[in-house]
Amino acid sequence: MISSIFERTNPLNFIILFLYLILFLVLAQVLASDFVLDAGMIFYMLKSSVVILLCVIMVDFIVRKNELTQRNSYALFFFVLLFCLFPNIFMEPHILLAEFFLLLAFRRLVSVRSSKDVEIKVFDATLWTLVATYFFNWSLLFLVLVFATMFLYKKNDYRNMLIPFVTLFALSLLGFTYFYLTDQLYKVVQLVDFQIAFEFENYTNPRYFVPLLFLVTMGGWACVIFAFKKQSKSFKTRVPGILLVITLIIAVAVMLISEVSNTSELLFSLFPLAVIQARYVERIKLSWLKELILWLYISAPILILFL
Repeated sequence: MISSIFERTNPLNFIILFLYLILFLVLAQVLASDFVLDAGMIFYMLKSSVVILLCVIMVDFIVRKNELTQRNSYALFFFVLLFCLFPNIFMEPHILLAEFFLLLAFRRLVSVRSSKDVEIKVFDATLWTLVATYFFNWSLLFLVLVFATMFLYKKNDYRNMLIPFVTLFALSLLGFTYFYLTDQLYKVVQLVDFQIAFEFENYTNPRYFVPLLFLVTMGGWACVIFAFKKQSKSFKTRVPGILLVITLIIAVAVMLISEVSNTSELLFSLFPLAVIQARYVERIKLSWLKELILWLYISAPILILFL
């Protein structure tokens, strides 16, 4: 049974899931009508694979370190399988890098609950979010998560609230100086050029629409259960879940207004959805229902390849 394999944390689960992910994404590219195997493509795929590996490692670390789920591998399972629903992400290394740095930022923010080195953690989270903005400018919206964290953990004194602004000013000054000295000021324009575009024409394609429908159906149901289930009595232990919901809301906003519309923009929603889905599945008492959900996630990406 699939559920019995992922009901416990095991390094072998990590290896199996990552190999599945890479093999699936390679197969997806090979089946693509415009696929051409050459040295450039091989390098491109290797570069993307390294970034994907870093993202998977970071998701596994965040979930285990902060006990976002029980001691199982469900969050990692859902993150990888959700990833496979949208193989176009594989061909967008800049968005992959943005997601990796946003995961680094989330890791620092969720650890604020320890009340140790709060200023450093806020600075680090702001810095990683701004670095993500270099690769995908709409990542700047995730700065909202920094302020939300300080508010929820009641760390919103004036010194902490000033840290993101000081970090933004200092990094902007350094970046402008570098681009000016290297005669690349056009990159500054690109970073601040936020083009709001509600473009959904691509989603008329079944290979785009069907996985999105699956994501909305399964993820939406898990979110409803997550919202109405009995919460911990301690507000501090509930904050990580609230931060996941805020992350998901920001990710949906990015998806709606971003000029990117090839499903790769959905990447930012996969981590919070994976954790929320894992929390839902680990509480299911009916073994047949749990197995059904897991098999749906395993089979959906493969079926979508043949649409």
